[in-house]
Formats: sequence, structure tokens, C-alpha cells
Amino acid sequence: MSKKFTWSFCLVVVALCVSSLPAMAGSQTFFTDLGSGDNVYQCCTGWTVSGSGTVGTSFTAANEFTAMASGSISQIDIGIGYVGGVDSFYAALYTDVNNQPGTELGQWNNLTSNTQFGQCCGLVTISGITGVNLTAGQQYFLVLGPMDVNDTSWLAWNLNSTNVNGLDLYSTDGGHTWNSNGQTTIGAFDIIGSSGGTVPEPSSLLLLGTGLVGVFGSMRKKLMR
Repeated sequence: MSKKFTWSFCLVVVALCVSSLPAMAGSQTFFTDLGSGDNVYQCCTGWTVSGSGTVGTSFTAANEFTAMASGSISQIDIGIGYVGGVDSFYAALYTDVNNQPGTELGQWNNLTSNTQFGQCCGLVTISGITGVNLTAGQQYFLVLGPMDVNDTSWLAWNLNSTNVNGLDLYSTDGGHTWNSNGQTTIGAFDIIGSSGGTVPEPSSLLLLGTGLVGVFGSMRKKLMR
């Protein structure tokens, strides 16, 4: 084998190895209606999220949104303020089936807000999310509700300050049946993650390096205040 042919062969093998690696994942915003600075969300208007112990009625809120990209989510940030009672709620993502929450994609429990309703602008952040994928152009629901429909929790999901409208639903029985407020201003939140492929694992890079060495050696409801 000539030296020229050997180097050409090596370059071909390198190209094949690199092309077989997973594509690098890029940071992606799947949805956001959050503002900026002192206007991240409306401080004093929001959808009630509560058990019946304080308010007298349990309220679970569901807001519809459209995913702006496809990929895997890793974090959700929610503008929600504490009003009174037990400071505890859950958040969940659902598919949209006939304008109602369908299949649950993920649920995160025992969340708390460090921001008093009427103030701005703390966010409740859910991080480290895995195994939840969204598809660009598809509609989904973000649902916020009490851990127990009979508890004393009382929080308010702040409305967004960026004039984003969507379908708002509420339930008084823990999400078994839904009522609609129609198209209106939805709660403040964002969903972020990564699109495209996955970041190559160190082991994959190690295998690539080992392979190259071998080649050259042989020639990845509303509340207001």
C-alpha cells in the first residue's frame, strides 16, 4: 500500500468515526411568555391554584401552549406566588387531546413558592428533568394544582406580561373534569431544554480516540390584588 493511499484511507475512517457520533445538542427554548427586568410577569393578577381548605373550592389550572421546537426538556420556570395556607403544589405536562389535558408526560410534586403574591419577580424552577420530549407545532398543557384537593394551599399563577393568550382551563375536582375560560391571558412560564441530537458521552469520545490511534498505528382561577 502506498503512503498516499494509506493517509487517504485514514482520513476516510476518521470521517466515518466522526459522522457516527451523536450530534451536539443545542440549548433550546420550547416556550416562553416571560418578560424581563421588573416586568417578568404581572405581579398582582393570576389564576388561583388551591385546595378547598382555605378558599372553599379546589382549583387546578391548565394553560395550553404550542411547542416552538422539538427536543428534550430539562427545566420549567413558573411565575407563581404564595397567598396563604400550605405552600405546596404540583406541576405537570400533558399532551393536548381535543383541547383538554390528555396523556401525562411528567409531574413534579411538593413544589413551593418563595415569592408572596403581589410581589415580583421570583420564579419556581424545576430542573434536572429527563425523559420528556416535545414536538414543534404540537399543543400541550402545563397544569398546576394542589397536592390534595382538600388541603389549605392557596397560590396564584401570575399572568404573563407579554400579552400571550391561550386556552385557560380550570378544574374543581383535581383535574377529573375541566371548565374553560376560553382564549385569554395565560400564566407566566417557560420551558427550556435541548434540541437535535445528544452530547457525546466521554466513553464515546474515548472510543473514537482509541479508534484513531489504531488507524494511524496500522496505517449525542383568576386572583387579583
